[in-house]
Amino acid sequence: MGVINQLSVEISNKIAAGEVVERPASVVKELVENAIDAGANVITVEVENGGTSFLRVSDNGCGMTREDAEKCFLRHATSKIRTAKDLDAIYTLGFRGEALSSIGAVSEIELVTKRREDEVGTIVRFAGGEHISTDEAGTADGTTIVVKNLFFNTPARMKFLKKDATEAGYVADIMSRFILAHPEISFKLTKDSKEVYYSPGDSNLQNALYCVYGREYAKAVIDVDYDIDGIKIKGVVGKSETSRANRGYQSFFVNSRYIKSAAITKAVEEAYKNQIMIGKFPMAVLDISINPAEIDINVHPTKLEVKFSDDSLIYRAVYHAVKNALYSMPQIPEIERREQEEPEQKEEQPVVMPRQKYGWETAKTPVQRGGFVGYEHKSPKSEQSYAVPKRKSFVQEEVAFTKKDSYDYLKEKREASSGVGDVAMSELRERHEAVRGIDALPRNFRVAGQIFDTYILVEREDELLLIDQHAAHERIKYEELKERLSQRTITPQTIIAPVPVELLPNEKLLAKENAAKLSELGFEIVDKKDEMFITAVPSPMDEETMVAVFTELVTAFGDNRQEVIDAAKERLTYTIACKAAIKANRKLSEMEMYALVNKVFDMEKINTCPHGRPIVIKMTKKEIEKEFGRTL
Repeated sequence: MGVINQLSVEISNKIAAGEVVERPASVVKELVENAIDAGANVITVEVENGGTSFLRVSDNGCGMTREDAEKCFLRHATSKIRTAKDLDAIYTLGFRGEALSSIGAVSEIELVTKRREDEVGTIVRFAGGEHISTDEAGTADGTTIVVKNLFFNTPARMKFLKKDATEAGYVADIMSRFILAHPEISFKLTKDSKEVYYSPGDSNLQNALYCVYGREYAKAVIDVDYDIDGIKIKGVVGKSETSRANRGYQSFFVNSRYIKSAAITKAVEEAYKNQIMIGKFPMAVLDISINPAEIDINVHPTKLEVKFSDDSLIYRAVYHAVKNALYSMPQIPEIERREQEEPEQKEEQPVVMPRQKYGWETAKTPVQRGGFVGYEHKSPKSEQSYAVPKRKSFVQEEVAFTKKDSYDYLKEKREASSGVGDVAMSELRERHEAVRGIDALPRNFRVAGQIFDTYILVEREDELLLIDQHAAHERIKYEELKERLSQRTITPQTIIAPVPVELLPNEKLLAKENAAKLSELGFEIVDKKDEMFITAVPSPMDEETMVAVFTELVTAFGDNRQEVIDAAKERLTYTIACKAAIKANRKLSEMEMYALVNKVFDMEKINTCPHGRPIVIKMTKKEIEKEFGRTL
């Protein structure tokens, strides 16, 4: 007897569903694409519990007849194509006839639809691929589909889903792509009855950008309009200051279909070469219009992958489209000048500080941003209110200063934060003195001095050692931080003025969901007035670094792969260690040098900084004598 069996319809449908329906976001994608193909200009998506227990997609499209409403749940039933030749030129988003069949096979689904010319509509119910009922229904024109209990009959699939907030984040992400691809359609997304997105549908890409990315990013873009060899590229790219630590702000479309393409991504990033920092990624929203016969979108059921008949042509077109747009902008940014008004001779009023503006409570352990490990700025004692000098940097104190006092204040700040070494080395001195005291150091080495205010000369037995003071101290801090991370003993340090951080809705959901993990890494956040703020950091750092590291951590938690999370933690450790370490070109006292060298000798078998640069190089006495001709 043979061993090959033909699978039942039920099993084959579940297998097919696994290719199309990976998670709630997959369901939303398929249903919204159908709504767009139906000519809708208003589409509403509602999800609860991440979309696993309930999601609804409503549109005002053309609707269906009773016959089509039942037939659309059959496998490979579609109105988009009729012959094999039609596959050579796909003009619609859907065409495979698999979406509703696949969704219906792994959920409880209800479809309500009505055409404009019909007096009544139709309601069809399926559960686990089985037809439950078909009835007449009073409903508005268009189609509404409700999906409940996704994967109720395939519990193995449920195990691969992430937390509700993460799944909702994936839904928000795919909806943001639809908003950018179709500014002519009004989209609305709600999560647990709270609005996440609403786009006006006025065909204005600028308004769609504002809806997805916010005002600041929407203003900082360059228009792209390029046409070559039958390929038309339209959209926007971001100015260099909008670059991000990840590719979350890149959206590429082919004939208004969201796709992922390594060739397009590489072309855009190559066009930005030398325009943005290494490790940063440009913002880009580009729609490539091309003859459908020149592309194959039937590569995978998700239709995210596309094959071009000529990859090199697409690469060149995108590269030059972006490069031309960048060249059209002034290369040197203009400084915004504001005329200063003569101050009125009147009693000065206290200035409202950021913390007061947003209603923050006073920080219990304020730490100066841009300062150093262990540094706590002391407020000057004063009973009167002052006017704060205008400055964009971090607010040091929740007090204000008059114009006559501003110089003294800035002078004090410079002296307090003139170099990382002041505090970093005092930390070394304190530790060194507490443990042994300089006289108690082992005398098998001698610090001979410091050259170029960067390298420490050490004589040890028959060797001369040159120690890079920054690389050495950076490695010391790095090892200490790794230990604190593994022991989860990093204490968040409250910053005086919370720093706003721009996140996509899905990133904001991820940040909230992983708030406890972020706190273990030293970051604390709060949502206030629909904006997210960083309120504490693991160690003082500048605002740009703070936001970049925080965003990378949030993205890594969303990816949910341990290697990605570990890489983000490693970057955090590198960053803090580098910021906290003493710098080159900083003169050290003898005590400071002895303390640092002693810590270097404590690190067994480690002779590189976290970036791989050597900490110590050495010459033997014999090698030196040979150079002077004392020995052969």
